Amino acid sequence: MGSGAIKGYDFNRQFDAKEFFAAFSSTGLQATNLGKAIDLTKKMQKDGAKIFLGFTSNASTSGLRDIITYLVKNNLVHFLVTTTGGIEEDVIKTHGDFLHGSFEESGSYLRKNGVNRSGNIYVPNERYIWFEGFMKNLLLRLYKSGATIDSVDFVREMGRELEGKTRHKESFTYWAYKNNIPLLCVPLADGAIGDHLYFFKKNHPNFSIDLVREVELLYDIVLNAGKTGAIIIGGSVPKHHIMNALMLREGADYTVYINTGHEGEGSNAGANVEEAKSWGKAAHNDNNVKVWGEASIIFPILIAAGFKLK
Repeated sequence: MGSGAIKGYDFNRQFDAKEFFAAFSSTGLQATNLGKAIDLTKKMQKDGAKIFLGFTSNASTSGLRDIITYLVKNNLVHFLVTTTGGIEEDVIKTHGDFLHGSFEESGSYLRKNGVNRSGNIYVPNERYIWFEGFMKNLLLRLYKSGATIDSVDFVREMGRELEGKTRHKESFTYWAYKNNIPLLCVPLADGAIGDHLYFFKKNHPNFSIDLVREVELLYDIVLNAGKTGAIIIGGSVPKHHIMNALMLREGADYTVYINTGHEGEGSNAGANVEEAKSWGKAAHNDNNVKVWGEASIIFPILIAAGFKLK
């Protein structure tokens, strides 16, 4: 009946970061789940697992983008899946910052002043005007090459297009290109990227992008990997894309979810690891956990405590 006493970190002693992180495991509630997530992340690395990192676009909108860039730059993760917003906002930030704002600001006021709001983060319209020029140059270059373009190449070429720009080294899209780490964007035709693909297609009717290659690449890597680990921020298509592929091998050896979804709504985000086991997405062992919490708080702790930082 239970195992181990519930006990929090002892602040009466001189602060020790390693002991502080270790204390999550014995604290209870979601702290214990976070403690388990930290342990599983360490095991992924110790076992040489191929780590699949999935995240929704709000990770790029926020400062989590800089942490993801660190992981990709230092080859600490091996496969990335995000949404269209995740890619385009990462690229846009190489041009200009996103700004602190307020959850409560009037949407009408912001619209009149040329500002878009994501939570309490402001994105001036000017950032997307710059992105329009970036996409025009990229699409024209790819079109003139005459080569068959697939979605994997398309995202890689976005990274290549950043090379030499003032802040390109802040971008995980750039480092994925530079380090030859697969970065999938699903669905590619959403968001601002989809807008630009639409208008480019109108003037170049024979332009097309092959979407099958991304599935082939993902499945080949999943099938040929030794051990596999999945770290998924949020729900949506990135979570499903990775976990669905891992069904081909009866599930990820290690699985860490971070999201605020509730199982009762039957959503992909809300689905916990036991549901994943029923599909064969997560291995039938105890090497899996869901941390119910907001990723801008949880993910930095997971990285600080769970990875061998360089």
